[in-house]
Amino acid sequence: MAQNTLQNSTEKTAEDHAGEKSLLAPELQIVVLTWISFFLLLAVLKKFAWKPILKALDDRENSIRTAVEEAAKTREEYLKIGDKRKQILTEADHQAKEIMNQSRDAAMKNAKLIEERTKQEAQIILENAQREIEAEQEKAAAFLKEKSANTAVELAEKILRDSLNADKQTKVNNALIDEI
Repeated sequence: MAQNTLQNSTEKTAEDHAGEKSLLAPELQIVVLTWISFFLLLAVLKKFAWKPILKALDDRENSIRTAVEEAAKTREEYLKIGDKRKQILTEADHQAKEIMNQSRDAAMKNAKLIEERTKQEAQIILENAQREIEAEQEKAAAFLKEKSANTAVELAEKILRDSLNADKQTKVNNALIDEI
């Protein structure tokens, strides 16, 4: 039995070594079948999978390139718009200042024009008032002359009542009025 056990263990060791040889030194048939299946798989992948994968990668690359180009164009347009906005704001500021200056000048001209018109109107009112005063003074002087003449005539009439008639009296009154 001990011998049997030793023999069995020796056989097992020999079988184990034989199994190891087959793993370390594969048979030619397995190597050829592996290579054939690899090339068949490679051909199938090339025919059915490789082209769609490459096409998808090219499409993805093109879409990324297009997106980058569009982003660059958008950035350039944004910068142009920013510059144009600054230019428009500068022009608007300049125009606003110009309008303010023109408004100020127009206001000053209008103020001077109004002042001149007011002076002219005041001068006209003053001249009209002086004319009215002179006219009233002349009326008052004429009234006083007439009243004085009438008073003088009445006095003279009382004195000379019997010696003068109505025509002579009127002539005397007119002569007295002219003298006064």
